[in-house]
Amino acid sequence: MKQIIKLCMTLLLLSLSACANDTHQKNPKGDRAMTHLTDAYNKKPAYRLEIEGSATPIEIFVNGSDMFHDFAKQPFFTVVTLNDYVTTGENEIKVRIFADKYDHFKTSPNAWFRVKLTLNDAQGKVHTLSQIVYHASAKDKLSGTTHEGYYTLEAGKGFEPTALPAEVEVEKTQTTPVTFRRGEKAIGYNFIQKVIMPTPFPRWKFLDSEDIVDDEYFNYTAKEYEKLRQSPKMQALYEAYERLIELLKAKRIDEAVGMFEERFDEFSKALYRPRNELKNSLSEKFRKFTDTQKYELVTQNVKKLYFTIDENQKIAYIPGVIQFKTIGKSLYDDFSAKFRWDGNRWILTR
Repeated sequence: MKQIIKLCMTLLLLSLSACANDTHQKNPKGDRAMTHLTDAYNKKPAYRLEIEGSATPIEIFVNGSDMFHDFAKQPFFTVVTLNDYVTTGENEIKVRIFADKYDHFKTSPNAWFRVKLTLNDAQGKVHTLSQIVYHASAKDKLSGTTHEGYYTLEAGKGFEPTALPAEVEVEKTQTTPVTFRRGEKAIGYNFIQKVIMPTPFPRWKFLDSEDIVDDEYFNYTAKEYEKLRQSPKMQALYEAYERLIELLKAKRIDEAVGMFEERFDEFSKALYRPRNELKNSLSEKFRKFTDTQKYELVTQNVKKLYFTIDENQKIAYIPGVIQFKTIGKSLYDDFSAKFRWDGNRWILTR
């Protein structure tokens, strides 16, 4: 059996190698993700999600955070790193696909996807932890596979590799319908898989943060969204963004970077990099964009922009709000800033 698996993996690697140039053109995001994985993680434990499929609008969440989405209904393949989103204990992988034709509420007969959770251990070995596989034309359509075993994880201080027996438990994949704004007809389906596993990381603060809203954000009507938008809590979110933008406009870089303290603290553990290295890197980038005449900070009326709330209802952000434009060209450099609600204030966490 091991020889057969090894042969299958060899054939898979050869097939991927043969279409590498084509994949690079269609999926530069995936290529960058794999390069980052190799360079930044070295041989320290790395969790990642391998995603491929075709002919279906799709969204993928890990612990309620948006990891990937594609609505073009074209073939897709990418690899997403998860270290800063997974935790020791229960983790949820949710794949959501939408109907191809909303008038009939049916998915395309050609729709398929495979979402695989893997672990690169401290010895450089790759382990498959779980999979969700779906094909609309298959007899059973859906399958979820479980892989149990032992993995070598980093021990912590000094990152000395230590063998740690860690059985990974994967619950049977559950399927639930997706409705829009509390409607009755399904416009798609959720495929939900619970994975219980160990990690060498502390529990990320956003996972236990207070819910921003009481109902699923996906269900909000236009009127309900506008009411939420005018609430004191969301107005405070806009004020937090405005504070960040004003600091960048005033070139008060140290104060702007200071708003990212929680992100530096957690990313340093997730990426195995010194905390100050991440802080200094962001400082250098912000100074690069604010100290020269080559770039300009794109200014917008923040309060007129629409915010988004993650599936877990614990993270909110305004997509693309921090943008530096190359003067004279249509080139933009974006910086993400995601916030969690901490009882009475917003904290930049991702």
